[in-house]
Amino acid sequence: MRITFLGTGTSHGIPTIGCRCRVCMSPNPLNRRNRLGVWIRDANQSTLIDVSPEFRMASLRYGISEIDYVLLTHAHADHTAGMDDLRVFSQRSRGPLPIHGNAHTLADVKSRYRYAFRPPLPHGGGIPQFALREVTGDIPAGDWKIVPLPVLHGPLPILGYRINDFALITDVTVIPDSTLERMRGLDILALDCLRMRPHSTHLCLSQSVAYAKRIGARRTYFIHMTHELEHEETQSILPENMYMSYDGLELESPER
Repeated sequence: MRITFLGTGTSHGIPTIGCRCRVCMSPNPLNRRNRLGVWIRDANQSTLIDVSPEFRMASLRYGISEIDYVLLTHAHADHTAGMDDLRVFSQRSRGPLPIHGNAHTLADVKSRYRYAFRPPLPHGGGIPQFALREVTGDIPAGDWKIVPLPVLHGPLPILGYRINDFALITDVTVIPDSTLERMRGLDILALDCLRMRPHSTHLCLSQSVAYAKRIGARRTYFIHMTHELEHEETQSILPENMYMSYDGLELESPER
């Protein structure tokens, strides 16, 4: 199973509009971060976790030509604003693209993209076709075992996902014990890590490291980072087997 990080930044992205801090102005490409998205595939299937505003450009850059379904963590714009560009996949398959998420997320998607759920217009424009599928338990997916990971994004209940021995949890403040139990034996963990200072709706670096130690994945990669975290400097203080992710990072998780 191959995993590509399409974007590893927070909602503002890096460079942040109008900012001239040393990270936003850095010549190091590892400090340039689009909004969050991950592409996962093997020989039999291909999926996305979240669909950022940069999804189209990421698809062209990394060669995404097939998507079988989408897993949404939550409906905030930096995680869903690229969904109109999913229409090419429903056009090719001549059927709706399955979109998985919790009830609150799917309700927001239906409201934000309401034109996608109306009868086809008799003139102009392509319209995406979505089949909304509420996540209430494990998701059947061929050779993959997809397990939802309920967490809290401040007061908002959202989802992470475990696919075989890879798991992603973004935009989180609290990971319940019941969710931690679902994450035993991970090979790769991608985990929210906003900045050095505490935040009301995200983990800061020290909290991310503490959770990563509790989870005990063989490798942990931090995601959803602001311009307060310079790549090389932050990497230099991370514990063993914990890493700063970056846009374009490709990983492999072994077959079960």
